[in-house]
Amino acid sequence: MRNATRAFLIASGLAMASPLFAAEGMWTLDNLPYADLEKNYKFKPTAEWVQKSMRSAVRLAGGCSGSFVSPDGLVLTNHHCVISCVEDLSSKEQDLVNNGFLAKTRNEEKQCPGVEVNRLEKTEDVTARMQKALTGLTGKAFSDAKKAEQSRIEKECVGDAGDKRRCDIVELYGGGQYHIYQYTRYQDVRLAFSPEYAAGFFGGDPDNFNFPRYNLDMSLLRVYADGKPISNKDWFPINPKGAKENELVMTLGHPGTTQRLLTMSELETQRDLVLPFRLILASEYRGLLLQYSREGTEQARIAQTELTMVENGIKARTGMFQALLSPAVMQQKRDDETAFRNWVNADATRQQQFGNPWQTISNTQTAWRNLYLDFVMIELGMGSMSQQVTWARTLVRGAAEREKADAERLREFSQAALPGVQAGLFAETPLYPEFEQIKLSWSLSKLREKLGVDNPVVKRILGKESPESLAQKIVTQSKLGDAALRKQLWEGGAAAIKNSNDPAIELARLLDEYGRKLREQYDHQIEPVQKAAIEQLAKARFAFKGTAVYPDATFSLRLSHGVIRGWDERGTPVKPFTDISGLFSRATEYDPFKLANTWVSAQKKLDHKARFNQVSTNDIVGGNSGSPLINAKGELVGLIFDGNIQSLGGSYFYDEAVNRAVSVHPAAMTEALKKVYKADALVKELKLGR
Repeated sequence: MRNATRAFLIASGLAMASPLFAAEGMWTLDNLPYADLEKNYKFKPTAEWVQKSMRSAVRLAGGCSGSFVSPDGLVLTNHHCVISCVEDLSSKEQDLVNNGFLAKTRNEEKQCPGVEVNRLEKTEDVTARMQKALTGLTGKAFSDAKKAEQSRIEKECVGDAGDKRRCDIVELYGGGQYHIYQYTRYQDVRLAFSPEYAAGFFGGDPDNFNFPRYNLDMSLLRVYADGKPISNKDWFPINPKGAKENELVMTLGHPGTTQRLLTMSELETQRDLVLPFRLILASEYRGLLLQYSREGTEQARIAQTELTMVENGIKARTGMFQALLSPAVMQQKRDDETAFRNWVNADATRQQQFGNPWQTISNTQTAWRNLYLDFVMIELGMGSMSQQVTWARTLVRGAAEREKADAERLREFSQAALPGVQAGLFAETPLYPEFEQIKLSWSLSKLREKLGVDNPVVKRILGKESPESLAQKIVTQSKLGDAALRKQLWEGGAAAIKNSNDPAIELARLLDEYGRKLREQYDHQIEPVQKAAIEQLAKARFAFKGTAVYPDATFSLRLSHGVIRGWDERGTPVKPFTDISGLFSRATEYDPFKLANTWVSAQKKLDHKARFNQVSTNDIVGGNSGSPLINAKGELVGLIFDGNIQSLGGSYFYDEAVNRAVSVHPAAMTEALKKVYKADALVKELKLGR
């Protein structure tokens, strides 16, 4: 972060002296900061090192990262990244979320419904091809041509291997570059180990995004192909000793999205509309979940995962919102943009070449603000929150889209994307009608509240009914909880959907009718205009700074370098490591600081000096959850699971003085697997006995 923001942080007592090296950056593997790595750390990664690291890191298609840690397909990721799988495998009789799960043999490993793991195999720059297809186009013509060319490239990349290969077009630098990423797709993913909720999320919301931490936020999956664990030569060996303070450490993960290259008008939209709206709605939803959880033990179990995710989102967005409320942060962003604009305007040739994309983006932000509430509540589904309705919307829209030529489809239903859609739709997942009814009733009431009683969508959906009565009808009468029926409707296509009188399908038809209009307005009038302006901006930025600037995160593989290091909090040093003794010191008899019984029983056997969690200067955001933290030898020395509270503005900026990535130390993993869970087979496979 630059001077103005640093002054603000120093005044707040949050910043420390300038760091030795600048660790900022989420770098694509074809554009690593080799000069910085060699100069600052005496480390020069070879092509072989990069290739092995790329193939050892994996992506969980649902939104997390992970890594292979054995030659037999074992994947290490976060507990909170697999909690939905654990919940789907649980029941009233077998609560795996709160009791944990360990497969003592591979035959006991349980398949995670709908979970997909992707391993990146190669990337290719297709910028010239994309730009050729888009040259001279604007508006709807730009949008249609872009969608068509992306689908063609992805389809060519996938070929006839759609069930085993995934290909994604990745836009970098706001469209300044386009790359095609080819992955091996694994859809048989099984749970091998997951600790109890009390261990994986020890400290709950009070400790979330804070440090010191004592979380065993780890789980182990195994990837299968043709009914057998895969055999893979690229994986990260775990080093139980970890890394030393100030030692170079790198993450290989898939950060979701950052917005560090946004213009001022885009940041103002986030500050004034998007973040406040999402925070208010999420806070109300949290209250609903808490109320339901208090109705009984089973209700608390059912809502537990959803409540955890909602609370996590509230805390994260609050940090982002506070960052944009900071006058110092916004002034620095404004100064950076002014300097950039002045550089463009200082030369007549640059003015003619790049134009005024800032004004175009500002105009599209006005249009987006006017569309936002309807788009979020109807098209994005926040006004119809129900698993049955979600399935129904996939069936309704999927049936219509699959009748079109691939190049004309909505991107999420392209031929290349269909295997992932089908995996989620056909997965055998539990359904809790009472919980679904409460969620749908509440969200329908929010739809009416946010859009107004006289809104045509609200009138068509509710008619003379109340949100409560409509929700009851849909949830109790819908048959979509049956995975076999969902598959039958999907395979029956448009005719099957047309003939269905399932109430969730009927609601989905209405939502699709209006949602498509909103989607078309966004896709044809807002997004292409803004994208064209952003691409002009990207070209200007390339001319100004080139690829010395890393691209914003896009849920694609990135490397971030840093060191193990604490920070100063209001003049008090925060040490980079916690240990097992600190876990027992923090524990109480009450949630969320109540220890799992397995840990209480193992207390005397554990090495209380063994490190538990640690912090490093790595630049991460959401999506990095589950990323391996590795050293220069390619050994795993940590498991990323969080950031500190100061890092929550990381979507918009990075300050090495205070931004920290939080990870599970391999010593804690070793102690836990050996002495707490007695996972002898996994300990042997991971070679943790050394």
